[in-house]
Amino acid sequence: MVGPVPGLRNMWIAEGFSFGITAAGGTGNYLAQMMTQGEAEIDMASLDPKRYGNWMTTEYAARKNEECYEHVFILHHPDEEREACRPLRTAPAYDRQKEMGAQFGQVNGWERPNYYGPKDAPASFDHDGRSFRRGTWWPYAVEEAKAVRNTVGIIDAAAFTKHLVRGPGATAFLDHFTCNKLPNVGRINLTYALTDHGTTRTEYTIVRLKQDEYYLISAGAWTAYDADFLLKCAEDWMAQGGGYIDIHDVTTQWGVYALAGPNARALLKDIVKDREPETVLSNKRFPWLSYRDIELGMCPVRAVRVAYTGELGWELHYPIEFGRYLWDLIWSVGEKHGLKAVGARAQNWLRQEKSYRAFGNELGRDATPLEAALDRFVDLSKEFRGKAKMLETGIRSKCVTLLIDGPADADPWGKEAILKDGVKVGRLTSGGWSVAFGKQIGMGYVPEALSAVGTKLKVRMLLKEWDAVVVEDSPFDPTNARIRVDG
Repeated sequence: MVGPVPGLRNMWIAEGFSFGITAAGGTGNYLAQMMTQGEAEIDMASLDPKRYGNWMTTEYAARKNEECYEHVFILHHPDEEREACRPLRTAPAYDRQKEMGAQFGQVNGWERPNYYGPKDAPASFDHDGRSFRRGTWWPYAVEEAKAVRNTVGIIDAAAFTKHLVRGPGATAFLDHFTCNKLPNVGRINLTYALTDHGTTRTEYTIVRLKQDEYYLISAGAWTAYDADFLLKCAEDWMAQGGGYIDIHDVTTQWGVYALAGPNARALLKDIVKDREPETVLSNKRFPWLSYRDIELGMCPVRAVRVAYTGELGWELHYPIEFGRYLWDLIWSVGEKHGLKAVGARAQNWLRQEKSYRAFGNELGRDATPLEAALDRFVDLSKEFRGKAKMLETGIRSKCVTLLIDGPADADPWGKEAILKDGVKVGRLTSGGWSVAFGKQIGMGYVPEALSAVGTKLKVRMLLKEWDAVVVEDSPFDPTNARIRVDG
């Protein structure tokens, strides 16, 4: 754990090293940079003390520490999941999902389906299948991704971080805190909070509930990390004369089901309660990038028309105690619409087909939003935290999407080297398989001169170099016609 202590100021720690002297020089160097300059020259989020939430207990820490020590001298694989202290934090439909064959991963203590395997698999079936090549889970993830593209899929996203920000100072604060325009009431926007150095600190989907009331959605793995930064910035804003701001972490009060695919609207029409159920989900009454409070059966839902998979879809934010009821209600009409349960691995592939950046992969404290090619989410007509430094930094490298003619039995995961004429020019930040293009896909950073569409590069996998080409952002449905479709 290296960095500032949660909830305190000018208090720093460097703790928890298995082999202290090995990391001493680097830790001292980067911690000194954080203390004197505000940021280190590399993204230190993976060591940040705030990656652990306040839900942790002494027993959890002790048992996970023992497990960590056992893993020091063993071979690690990109698809491994560790089992100590699990399951612990579970969403309401956990048992239902387990009965359907869900194989879970863990994020911030939450159990999250990675994929849905065979329900009646023989004892010899290896669900873990740890490998540097495609594991036993791969064909199941492929079918899940196809369902989202062809019919409809449901993804449990309860782990999303959620904050309620309200009060007379909320609008002015958020306008300065984030780099994009704030949405109008009833609308949503994607935006970024920057560090003082102009790099990306947090990605938010902001839902404007009322004039001075906002619902902020961010990555599930970083709840305490986001909360500490948000609260400290708000305290600074109020200390400088800004109006009062009330902030609450409501992550565990709201669950989320993401429903996405060409049949998503038709499915929801079967269960929505409205005087005109045929039109309540139409573009006129419920346009893309908007939110509405609706009723699905007996469940009140804060519905947000957005989909991380790039299909027609809604995020259904529900009061947590309704989670099992809503899951069962959706499945009661799901079969006739081709509904399929979908895990995180298929979702990760699908979002890359849309070039959607992910925090902790493409987005972090070592690249600005402009370097991440997110210019459309940066409003340069206003002043915001980190703007001057972002512009001063310029473009050191650029985020691109690549289609890769890779091996027949393996896909990239991220961190693979990108080469031009045998010279390393960058690295992948994400990778996977594209069901739309029938080949490997990845995202990563390269010099701006190599970021043009059509640039031919190589990606190193399994000790070989494979052909890759830079494609346009959102190579799948670049005009967003599928997301905006009416009905």
